Amino acid sequence: MQTDLTQEQQLKNILDGISPFDRNPVWLSSLAEFLEYVGNADLETRKTREFQQKLWEDNQVSGVGMGTVNITAALDDPDFRSWIAEASMKPLPESHEARIAQLQSFHDQMAAWLKKYTKRIAWVKICRVMAALYPQHFSTITYDLMAQECHRAWFGDSARRPKVVSCQNDLMRRLEDLLGPVKNTPTALADRMTLPWFVYESHVQGSRMETVAEVANDQGEVKLKPLPALQRRKGLSSIRGGMATLIKGLSFVEDGVRRDELIDFLRSEFPDYRENSLRTLVNVLKNEFYVIQENDGIFTKTTRGELYLETEDPQELVPIFLTRVLGIDHVLLALKERDRTSRELYSLLQKVNSGWTSDFMPGSLIKWLKDFELIQNSDSGLFSLSESGQEWTEQIHWTPEFLKPADLGEGADAPDIEADFLNISSVDEVALINEVTASTAFASRLVSQLHFGLWSHERRHLAILAGLSGSGKTLLAQRYGQALTEQFNLPADKHVFVQAVQPGWYDASPLFGHINPLRPDNYVRSPLLDFLLQAASRPNEPFIVILDEMNLSHPEQYFAPVLSAMETGDHLRLHNEGKSFDGVPNTIPYPSNVAFIGTVNMDETTHGISDKVLDRAFTMEFWEINLENYPNWQNFGLNVRDLSRVKDCLTDLLSALETERMHFGWRTVEDVLSYMALAQKMPDIEVANALDDVIYARVLPKLRGSESQRLHEALLQVIKVLTEYDLKRCRAKVETLKRDLSDTGMMRFWR
Repeated sequence: MQTDLTQEQQLKNILDGISPFDRNPVWLSSLAEFLEYVGNADLETRKTREFQQKLWEDNQVSGVGMGTVNITAALDDPDFRSWIAEASMKPLPESHEARIAQLQSFHDQMAAWLKKYTKRIAWVKICRVMAALYPQHFSTITYDLMAQECHRAWFGDSARRPKVVSCQNDLMRRLEDLLGPVKNTPTALADRMTLPWFVYESHVQGSRMETVAEVANDQGEVKLKPLPALQRRKGLSSIRGGMATLIKGLSFVEDGVRRDELIDFLRSEFPDYRENSLRTLVNVLKNEFYVIQENDGIFTKTTRGELYLETEDPQELVPIFLTRVLGIDHVLLALKERDRTSRELYSLLQKVNSGWTSDFMPGSLIKWLKDFELIQNSDSGLFSLSESGQEWTEQIHWTPEFLKPADLGEGADAPDIEADFLNISSVDEVALINEVTASTAFASRLVSQLHFGLWSHERRHLAILAGLSGSGKTLLAQRYGQALTEQFNLPADKHVFVQAVQPGWYDASPLFGHINPLRPDNYVRSPLLDFLLQAASRPNEPFIVILDEMNLSHPEQYFAPVLSAMETGDHLRLHNEGKSFDGVPNTIPYPSNVAFIGTVNMDETTHGISDKVLDRAFTMEFWEINLENYPNWQNFGLNVRDLSRVKDCLTDLLSALETERMHFGWRTVEDVLSYMALAQKMPDIEVANALDDVIYARVLPKLRGSESQRLHEALLQVIKVLTEYDLKRCRAKVETLKRDLSDTGMMRFWR
């Protein structure tokens, strides 16, 4: 059950279980020492450059993270240092409201001062300074977006978003209500002010419903969280007015609006826009910048949207831009090395995604980079990093990825590049067969049939294994996949995927995922989707998908996109929601390095296989069971006499039943042996009775059929075997079934 932090007792239980000094003794010790240093500093000390350097740059309250704004010019200014020193010594009022007002005014005046020295306001550094000066009223969550998320988790979504100081004060007062007043000592203050951080890290950020671009750790640090290239947006929509248009849309959804109301508002702002362009604007707000969200048909601002509307600072959206849009990190790192021409940047982006064969999308991304004030261009035509761009580039702690040609989805205009394809002819078939058949009852010919049948066509790699339940169909598929990947020195757990088919699949959404009906901006990715995307990105490596019991639903329905693409060679369609939705492309080149193996049982719970499927598949039957080939007779600890009796009985029963295909497979053999091994350890159980019971439970329930001479003869032979081995209970049951067959023309174990 998910923890509800709005419930006082649940939050208190969590707080009682956190010992900050045990969680991070180094951070807490340095924080306590820092708070003591700040608290003991007199007015003259606070005016010094050394003190202000420690207060702003060497602050131990939290990692500066994305607050790396250069404020050297401010610290060098004696007027700024004198002002902040004098303001910090001013006593706080006794009244709660007056105290909050004074602290908020101090916060806002610091921001106003810093505007004189830098274009980008150092919000995180300001909050760190406030926390160092007033640790009773501030937590160590100095990144306001995370502080607001923590506030919502503690006080509920219905609570109106407070300003920075009120948000921090609410958190600290909640701690006082639950834990009592904090001692005014550096150690106690450090312990108390870090509690919200540790609660956020362990119980809030993991349950965040909004799009995550930043993460916290127990070191007091905030880092960007980049998406893999394959999951990133392949560009951003161009919108008239750029950032100003985002502000207008956000302002309108202040108190929540319906979709039609938002569309009407945008239509009034852009009367020449067509309906699809208006819908694109909504998509930009919701699915590209994540500043609005839709719940129950009502649009409201996200936490990020609220912060952006309040500050109108594009930097609030940079984490999304930098971690979720393909190519942005490439451009920033390239400009960190040296200034570049627009043609160089276009060429770089076209290498990142070879599907961008024209200049349209690279040009759009360059424009957005300028709108975000991350890059600038000079009169000479060269692009360079802005001051803000330099600061954000320092936050890129990963190596940006290039999108491989096979990753191109979303209707990419680049042709398939025939650089890397799976060379199946390099497989050592003898070694492959030996690996699959080792310690199994599988015949070599069976493995060679599967291998050649799967790969004989350049693209249509589909095999269907039909036949007796428990005959090893799934095991063969798994062993084959493991042996094949070993030949390429690849891990089987990353290249063999078992998909259990469920009844009631009528389309491809169980395979490829679907839009979350509760969060329409979110795509629910299936494990198989991610597996196929990986396969498409590595065309020279084999991937095996096992569709276990594939006819529990109609394959021609849920498997239709794959059947069509493997036949025509067209792109494999994953969804119909535009070129890309929530990082999932609408199509990918058909991954001809993927082999599909379906296992099939034929009984009253399954469906027949249509010609559409059979025409594309290599079909194999599993009915022949030769017990002499079973390799594990000696592995169950039965004595020689009992083992011989069990083996002979099973062999004779299998021979009697296989004419009507009512016999059993390896799973039943293993279950019988396991049962007998356990029964052997009980001194009061006779072998004959134990064998009678397990045959009754594991073999006879499958007996069913309608009137035929062959069935009568099979039952007579079964009765003869049961009599020979003195299985009285089983013989009585089969004799009853035989009478039913004679009297009614049909029989079944369950009646």
